[in-house]
Amino acid sequence: MALVIAIAYFLLLSIGVSFFLRKKVRSGSDFVTGGGKLAWPLVTAAFVLAPLGSGHTLSLWQSSTDLGASVLWWGMISGGVFVPLFLLWFGPWFRRLEVKTFPEGMGKIFGEKIGWLIAAVFPAQLIGICIAEVMATAAALFTLSGGKQGPLDLFPDCILMAVILTILYMVVAGLMQVAWMNLFNAIMLIAGSFIAVFYTGFWLSSEHAGWQGVADFYANVGEAWKVSILDFSPGVVLGYMIPCLFILVFMCSASQAQNQPMLLAKSESDIRRGVFWASFVNSMVTYPWVILALVGMTFTAIASLEDAATVSVPQLALMALPPWLVGLLMIALLAATLSTTSILILASSHIIVHDIFKKVVHPEMKDKTFLITTRLTILVCMGLVILPALKDPKILPLLMWIFSFAIPVFGVYLIGMMWKVNRVAAWITILAGYAADFLWTIVPPPGLPEDLYSNVYPTTIVTIVFGVVLNLILPGKPGYLRQLKAKAREANAHAQ
Repeated sequence: MALVIAIAYFLLLSIGVSFFLRKKVRSGSDFVTGGGKLAWPLVTAAFVLAPLGSGHTLSLWQSSTDLGASVLWWGMISGGVFVPLFLLWFGPWFRRLEVKTFPEGMGKIFGEKIGWLIAAVFPAQLIGICIAEVMATAAALFTLSGGKQGPLDLFPDCILMAVILTILYMVVAGLMQVAWMNLFNAIMLIAGSFIAVFYTGFWLSSEHAGWQGVADFYANVGEAWKVSILDFSPGVVLGYMIPCLFILVFMCSASQAQNQPMLLAKSESDIRRGVFWASFVNSMVTYPWVILALVGMTFTAIASLEDAATVSVPQLALMALPPWLVGLLMIALLAATLSTTSILILASSHIIVHDIFKKVVHPEMKDKTFLITTRLTILVCMGLVILPALKDPKILPLLMWIFSFAIPVFGVYLIGMMWKVNRVAAWITILAGYAADFLWTIVPPPGLPEDLYSNVYPTTIVTIVFGVVLNLILPGKPGYLRQLKAKAREANAHAQ
């Protein structure tokens, strides 16, 4: 029943929104930018669900098995640091560049060739994240339908179902469709997950020892720290919180998936006005999943299962919630993963078509051809996701490695916007950061504490050292924001 409810909801919503918007997309530009005419609620909706996905849901409840409630710092850092920084500063900066993609923006600042490099790397990075998101969507469909504890043994079919739902999420009207879908799904995400938590609380009180029983369980096994977000042990601070801070700010701020919704806005004001709601939603969506996971792991029937960390929330839902509410919880979880996957695929396809096909292969590409090619590229990218997604690794380590590729790019971008533009320094810093990420993955140095093995550390350190030292040594132009201000002063002087 839960699967039927969730599938029916997303099919009806996708078809309804597509029908409503089908005549509003008249060009390829409309498809990838929404025409740049939308007000702040839709801009906020398009943006706020883009960075959620498995990073705010499945990977958190998986990680809570080892780190407890401290994993909620992912959401607090994301909503409290990344979202305000992006909507108040980084997003408006992207608008001022007057470009369509982040690689194009980097090319405008540091030269076209560096834009081509990033255009070649970023789609692969985004598709890598898509693999994790499709796996999370399939896991939700599979486990909340009784998988691993019932007759349903259709995980490969769930992968295909996740791919189909992702395509339907945005293939008709592109970015504008994502914005409208996200507006509805942000409500369903918050409502569905918190209703599940409240109902679980009533169930615990009536049939078990309530929330106190959960706290007592962890205290009795010597893990009382798991129910507190104030565990600042070295493992949490060095192995989780600091990497999360750099990943969320550096990777997400450089991602086309986060910058793409900025193209929807009528003005910079429409980007900034939604900052409170975006921060609130981005932070709050993390709590229900971690709470439910911690509750689930107190039951031996769940904790003793193979891969209990992954199935803890679904199994608790099947145990404690009525079928209609399991369906609502599935809708909430899919609202996070499908929204993220769709914007990632749309962003990847936009970069491939705009920065590679149109600029390099076919400069005279007509708008109709651009639209058709973008839709076909969406299908191709989703096809590339299917086979790797059939493998089932832990999601968080995969995200940590892939996210690190954006760190040197955003470091260079930040230096170029605020301080100095030097093309040689930019090239060396990005290539050194990529090399550090690869080498750390292939041959990590022995003897380091386990908490310091994250790819984030070497990539960030190399980016800072090369970026700062090279720009101190080498001459360059003023930061791009200062260049824009100087041009504006000249224009005003000429006008007078």
